[in-house]
Amino acid sequence: MSIFETIESASDIRKREYEKNNPSASPSKRRIPSTIRVSENVPQAKIRILHVLTSIDLSGMQSHIMNLYRNFDRTHIQFDFLIPRDPTPTGKEFPSSDELLRHRRAGFFDAEITRLGGRVYAIPTYNSNNLFGYTELVNSFFAQHEGEWKIVEGHMYSAASIYLPLAKRHGAITIMHVGSVIDAELVQKIRRANLTAPILKEDCADICFASSIGAARAIFGDIAVDAGRIHVIQDGINIQNFLYNGKIRDAFRDKLGLNKTYVFGCVAQFHKNQNHEFLFHVFAWMQKILKEDPTGEYDMLKGLPMKLLLIGDGEEIMHAAQVAAELGIIGQVLFLGTWGNVYDFYQIMDFFIYPANVNGAPAALMEAQVSGLPCMASDTISKDINLTGLINYYPLTESSESWAYHILDELVKMGIVAPAGSGDDGYYDYDTLMNLHRLLSGSDDTNTGSGFDQKSYLLNRSASPKMVERIFKNAGLNIEQEVAFMTRLYQNIGAPAPDKEKERTT
Repeated sequence: MSIFETIESASDIRKREYEKNNPSASPSKRRIPSTIRVSENVPQAKIRILHVLTSIDLSGMQSHIMNLYRNFDRTHIQFDFLIPRDPTPTGKEFPSSDELLRHRRAGFFDAEITRLGGRVYAIPTYNSNNLFGYTELVNSFFAQHEGEWKIVEGHMYSAASIYLPLAKRHGAITIMHVGSVIDAELVQKIRRANLTAPILKEDCADICFASSIGAARAIFGDIAVDAGRIHVIQDGINIQNFLYNGKIRDAFRDKLGLNKTYVFGCVAQFHKNQNHEFLFHVFAWMQKILKEDPTGEYDMLKGLPMKLLLIGDGEEIMHAAQVAAELGIIGQVLFLGTWGNVYDFYQIMDFFIYPANVNGAPAALMEAQVSGLPCMASDTISKDINLTGLINYYPLTESSESWAYHILDELVKMGIVAPAGSGDDGYYDYDTLMNLHRLLSGSDDTNTGSGFDQKSYLLNRSASPKMVERIFKNAGLNIEQEVAFMTRLYQNIGAPAPDKEKERTT
């Protein structure tokens, strides 16, 4: 069975389990409803929204917007996309959108956008040398499409102070949206260039959103946040997809030959701020420590088969592979690229490591928690997203060796035990130990009364999905809840203004 067939099998497993748990569901309602109708007191106008993004490839912001797009009632809300492209292949300094699109590689989401009824446009990449030509071209673009978009939502900061006022000039309501993850280097560039101040002016963005308070403060500054000018709306998650599923875990681990292996994982694009090089050093140190271990502190982990599974792509991937080779761990690192069904790959993992040098609330850490994974993350990440207690924060100012010791200490606390010999079936994980504990003691660890240890319970992944689902829904982080909110928001701000003359005559 190929990895693609395994993916199809995973989809079938989810479908069968849903049907088993929901026997009365009709075929058209077997999954979580894909659309949420707006309430009756919200205008039902058809609204097209233009999203300005850096690309339509598989990445955090793009994935989240597409997740919303799939779940909206598209008879009322439609998305289009505007992306910057290098004009060089066209032979022109300021080519048209059609010319740019003809000379580019299709993005990951191109086909799906078309299927959902959306359109993709392109403009030349902005730089300080083409300010006047860029401004004229963008103005011409919005003039040509005047009246098509009720709302223009910008997710690209560098030129927002140019394209948002021009969109507003041609009748659109403008939104500036800051994603859940902001790398430290970008923050410094924005502050040095003073790019935030123009965005906060009245003639630029009508509304400013951020996906986390950390990202809001990093980009817009404390003054704007404390004054209530920035609205924080956390990204929702398709919870059902990410909940732990033992059958899918077994299918994928069997295909990848990982049945007896303890799998560390990370889901992140290969960019400098995601810190893959540091992650490789941490992984190499873990193996070195276990091999030497002069004090016998980690005897229970000696011989533990380990792999590092990476989901993502990006310009740094070749450099990352070179670093892994130099450290002698290339054979233990799985570079699996980007996948639309990333949720299935969380099932393979046993421990999630996220040492990124970013601010905000990365979706990957939310997804890892929903999947029941213990996590180690850099202390620049928002503490607000640690809804389960499964995230352990550690400073990036500490060495990779220190990180390695810290992670190994966590494994010891969790009771991970390496195989005893060649005939052993593999390591014993927390799930196995907790089940054994229940059998021997007759205890019921679903008790949530006094003394209940939520983290310990959630680490028992086969028992935790219902509690995880409840935690995230109570926090309002289900994708359905975000879709319902954003539907009302878009309909309200995009609704036609009242006809004053008609009001006076009635």
